[in-house]
Amino acid sequence: MGRGLGLLLVLLLVASSLSCLVSGLRPITAKTVWFTECDNTVETRDNVTDSNGVLCSREKMNYETGCCDAFGGQAGDCSRCKANECCDRYEHCVSCCMGSDKTEGYMKNPETFKVVRHPETGRFDTKWDYCTGQCRTTPMSTIFENMYKDLFHYCYGQYPMPQQTVVQLPREVKVTLGLRGQSCKATCESSGMRCAPQYFEAINLCEIVTEHLQFKCKYCKIGRSGPAANSGGPVVQSIANAGQLFDGICYQEKKIQNFDCDTEVTEAFNRVCPCT
Repeated sequence: MGRGLGLLLVLLLVASSLSCLVSGLRPITAKTVWFTECDNTVETRDNVTDSNGVLCSREKMNYETGCCDAFGGQAGDCSRCKANECCDRYEHCVSCCMGSDKTEGYMKNPETFKVVRHPETGRFDTKWDYCTGQCRTTPMSTIFENMYKDLFHYCYGQYPMPQQTVVQLPREVKVTLGLRGQSCKATCESSGMRCAPQYFEAINLCEIVTEHLQFKCKYCKIGRSGPAANSGGPVVQSIANAGQLFDGICYQEKKIQNFDCDTEVTEAFNRVCPCT
């Protein structure tokens, strides 16, 4: 009798553990927890944003409906967001996104996918799906693959790219795009400047190319081999079918010892040059 009861308790514990595991694999939304009316950013700590776009403190959230109190929250709260549609808090990003009149247009764009550049991931079904998905940080939010570009790295724009605040160039350095095949020496001289090789390492980043040249990189690659290798520094390759969001491919020079002002590249590439 005692052994049978003990076995029953063990089975119940196992079943409970499996149930929790399966539940943990599902997205945390009103459909998978106890809320009856609203989805919300249930995983955020101090504040939440509900699926009406209202942001409130947890004390002002109705734990039955999942909605923020009508008099205790703020709809479309962009108070912690920049003009570039990036915020320093996830829940503020979602709220600002839900209140933006641009969001519907972003969703309808044929090149908007659940993961940027990956059409196989599908499209967002609702405004809430878009805002909660797009506001999450992505590799485009980081630099050197291990740190955020900016404190404001939760972005809801169609091209969610935070401002790059980690690497700051001296004011006298002008990042200049050469003509196809042109060396950096010729590029800088054509603008009445000189190539400054000591700054090649600082500009050898796809983020610098995007920030200073407004060249949007569809892919960021290391020029290890092929025609982009040994280019003397970073180069870009414009491609016709890059789409509305991108201009082409960016290549970073792999070897510091290859940085050089005089190197000419093939006609397929444009050098990115530090001029002073």
